[in-house]
Amino acid sequence: MEVASHTGFMLQTMLFMVNHPWNNCLYRAIHNVPNTNIDKGSRCYGIYGCFSFDYPWVSERRPLVYPRSPEELGVRFSVYNKHAQNSPKYVDLDDPDGIPQLGIESEGMLYVIAHDHIAAGGEPWVHRLVRALLLNDTSGTASVLTIDWRRTSPLGNLQHVSDSRLVGAITAHMIHMIYTETGIPNLDKVHLLGHSLGAHLCGYVGYYLQKDFGLRLGRITGMDPVVEMFADTDPIVRLDNSDAKFVDVIHTHAIWYQSIGHVDFYPTGGHPHLGCDESTHTTQLGLRCNYMSSPELYLNAIQRRCSSVAIGCQSLERFLAGDCFECNEDGHYCIDFGPNAWNSYRGLIENGVMTVPGQVRAFMITADHSPYCRSHFKVTLHISNDVESRILGPEIGTLAVELVGKHWERSGSMDLSQKPLHFEPGQNYSAVVAGTDVEIPKRVLLFWQYNENRRLSMKSWRVRKMPRIYVEYIVVQSLEHRSRQKFCPPNREPVTAVNEDYTRDRMNEFREEYCK
Repeated sequence: MEVASHTGFMLQTMLFMVNHPWNNCLYRAIHNVPNTNIDKGSRCYGIYGCFSFDYPWVSERRPLVYPRSPEELGVRFSVYNKHAQNSPKYVDLDDPDGIPQLGIESEGMLYVIAHDHIAAGGEPWVHRLVRALLLNDTSGTASVLTIDWRRTSPLGNLQHVSDSRLVGAITAHMIHMIYTETGIPNLDKVHLLGHSLGAHLCGYVGYYLQKDFGLRLGRITGMDPVVEMFADTDPIVRLDNSDAKFVDVIHTHAIWYQSIGHVDFYPTGGHPHLGCDESTHTTQLGLRCNYMSSPELYLNAIQRRCSSVAIGCQSLERFLAGDCFECNEDGHYCIDFGPNAWNSYRGLIENGVMTVPGQVRAFMITADHSPYCRSHFKVTLHISNDVESRILGPEIGTLAVELVGKHWERSGSMDLSQKPLHFEPGQNYSAVVAGTDVEIPKRVLLFWQYNENRRLSMKSWRVRKMPRIYVEYIVVQSLEHRSRQKFCPPNREPVTAVNEDYTRDRMNEFREEYCK
């Protein structure tokens, strides 16, 4: 460990000297290198403290280097608010007296955005998020700070991961300076939003605010925290729910199922598909497929284009099967996705629904185009067990439903399964699906596509008849509206298979009044 530290320092020194012309003052070259304490495996950076590089910070899985100095990092904080929406002001860390000139109001929300190491503070998504947060602030008192900390390094990700710790400490000092100079009573209204490596950076901000100043952040939202060199590490190393009073995390990568926040959201189970084209792996916005999914989802929620609710469940499979659809029963907590997540979580505690605050793994279904949020429905079909249904026997095929609202709003067709199912008389079949919100549905259209290769004791008379299946009733439950309705076919008619000549809206229609 000691040898590796000396070697790393020597390499950094050689690189430093190569990149500085000899006509530079030797004094300047020496003093641009931060104070070191190699023997103790740490390096110190003035007021920002010393950074240990012993376990758990460094291991065989995390062969890191020392952070670059604050001068090399050149971190810049831009401030946006109603006074500076398009032309930001900048925080001068050496000038506390200049803080009041930034227009930060003590009673307003203070948002801090941290981009990933491969992005920059000027990224389009950062500006869109800044604008959305300010537009969503009805009081007009909010301010948004962006952390621009991107400086390339020949050591790549190893360097950026190490740098994020120091940037977190610098940001913590910046927030403390704002806290001191503006008279903010506490940090409850300070909300950090970080993407990828920026999510862990936000965790470091929360850690250093507690460690150095005894202050605790209100909220951190982690958007797809980077997994490499962070998975299965000590909580001090990564974003963790101890870093703020409320930590919510959005996972769209499906490769990190470790719960690290108070609420971990898994849109579509964590499987990315927001406008993704498998051939190009880009989104409709020209962004890399999957990489920008979580910021897009959060932006959508801020803009209130629709509302999304996620529900706690043990696994994606159980969620899709409808095993966790009863809100706030058996630990299946319903939590709003987006800006209202903390209020939603806090409400569960205050109302006694969640008696012991804990971690929630919450699932939701998203669309592949904007608006990405969808309304969730649990659809249960009961196959009739009457004489005609038993004579017909089991069938194989796929079923889809479409809900129609009071004002003819349509949910869109929603498949109950991706593969053909075996439908037995007298059995129930349930699935969770998602579509456009229709509020309280008035009609259900059921579409059945039979399997042409069915081989279930078929007799010649069955082949000649149009394929059909006897569905006695359909129960539709809405997660967002907490409703439950029962729909039946007219005169107990069977559901006939889809073909090119029949009108969907007229046939296979189920209504509540048909159940009477």
